[in-house]
Amino acid sequence: MARKKLTYILRPTLPRRAIVWFPQFVNQKSIDRFRGLHDPQAQALPPHLTLVFPFHSRLTLDQIAAHAQKVLRAWPCFPVVMHGFWSAQNEFIGIGTQVGTDALVEMHDRLYRGPLEEFLRPEFDYTPHITLAQATQTDRYEALCTAAAVVTRESFRDVLRTVTIIRDNGDNDWVRERDLHLMW
Repeated sequence: MARKKLTYILRPTLPRRAIVWFPQFVNQKSIDRFRGLHDPQAQALPPHLTLVFPFHSRLTLDQIAAHAQKVLRAWPCFPVVMHGFWSAQNEFIGIGTQVGTDALVEMHDRLYRGPLEEFLRPEFDYTPHITLAQATQTDRYEALCTAAAVVTRESFRDVLRTVTIIRDNGDNDWVRERDLHLMW
């Protein structure tokens, strides 16, 4: 009895994308300096606020953009003020939002409806923030919290006008794929 030879087709991995806001703060240098020392993502991405966290999907860029643009149509540009300490899971440290929080949470919730619904992780509460540091070792968390206070005491102001779909090309190499504009 002859054995059949199995042929395996290697498929490329699905694209990994996210939707973020890249603010342009006048006083952003203090964030850049701190992140450069303490955030492993600092070299890959400038300071950003994540609205849809990274997900793998067969959805095309055009499909994701069409959905996001439909959601964003509901918002005019709005001011965002980042100020105050934020942390999660005794590992991530950042700056929370002081102004614009409700709009950002609602935008996040609506983006996760429709075609992106399956990627929502309801076990995590969404709090808009910009990550400043990641405590990769548990004994460094408290020291990073103390050090971050210098940055989180400042206020950072900008107007949210555009969000961006980004894609991970692998090895933490993120590229901007498409900017999506809020209503002026």
